Amino acid sequence: MTRRSPRRALVAGASLAVVLALFIAWGMHSSGSGTTGAGFRAGAAPAGEPPGVLPLSVTTPVLNPAVNDANLSTTVCTGTAKYRPPVSYTDTVKRIELSTPVGSFGQITDPRNGQVYRVPGYRGYAGLGPSDADRVELDHFLPLSDGGEGYDPTNLWPEIGGTADAPLAGADGQAANSRVKDGLEDHVYHRLCPHGAPTVR
Repeated sequence: MTRRSPRRALVAGASLAVVLALFIAWGMHSSGSGTTGAGFRAGAAPAGEPPGVLPLSVTTPVLNPAVNDANLSTTVCTGTAKYRPPVSYTDTVKRIELSTPVGSFGQITDPRNGQVYRVPGYRGYAGLGPSDADRVELDHFLPLSDGGEGYDPTNLWPEIGGTADAPLAGADGQAANSRVKDGLEDHVYHRLCPHGAPTVR
């Protein structure tokens, strides 16, 4: 019987998380408008989805370089707190994203090592702006629990949660809910780490 290496399992799991999230989002619909993804055209979203369902194409899954085949069992499988940025950092990323127009970039410095990251602009995407900070969740596109990078803003996007303050209807008429993606993240995590720590995003 052939066993896959932990690194191959991690990459496969990370890919599965992204594919499953995109598959769920594929069927969602909304009535919003704004500037979005490919080519930053108004009224369109990545992969033809309604504005707000998927992140812009400048947001991509980024793997955590600290997670590899030799240490999977001692990294993500023991919890993600050690990789989670402080709230002050993520609040700043969110503020920059919501204040910077789509197609432009801000910047932020990693407090751990001084690395400067470009922060993709989301102002105008699905009608979002600086006043919408409370109605979006800054989410890791590739979650920390599945080997995602915590600090790189390329892996962070202002996810609309489908709440009363952020209506976003899916194909079934129900509110698009960020917890759907959370459930997929948990599934992938438990495939990677069957006996790992409880998932904490």
